[in-house]
Amino acid sequence: MESVPSVRDETPRVNILMVDDSPDKLLALESALESLGQNLVKASSGEQALRLLLKREFALILLDVNMPGMDGFETASLIRQRRSLQKIPIIFVTSLSTTEAEIFKGYEFGAVDYILTPVLPEILRTKVGVFVELWRGQHELRQQAEVLKR
Repeated sequence: MESVPSVRDETPRVNILMVDDSPDKLLALESALESLGQNLVKASSGEQALRLLLKREFALILLDVNMPGMDGFETASLIRQRRSLQKIPIIFVTSLSTTEAEIFKGYEFGAVDYILTPVLPEILRTKVGVFVELWRGQHELRQQAEVLKR
């Protein structure tokens, strides 16, 4: 008897970019998200994140606010300046208590959410899972539109 592949087996894995200067925080994000079965790509700086964004497509960016050199706000600002990257959702991840002004600043740079660390894995998985499914739906629509154009 043949086994029928599950929907998860047939669906391509999407790329999720995790940006944090702390290896421990990157590891915590990775452990919380590994059960989603997606490609988790790590960057330790804003500069490294920008280079990765030019090389592949990402469904979501988890971005630390407080990093040395280029902080999360500056990184988000540079991401938003590039037309091909403007629609990638950004979730800011921070251990700092955020003021309303900082939260609004983050939303101005395209943040869709703020998550305070330590991160609750269940909440992070749920939020990231929603954006993965949204990306898949949009990707499928783009593919169908291309087929119809031909």
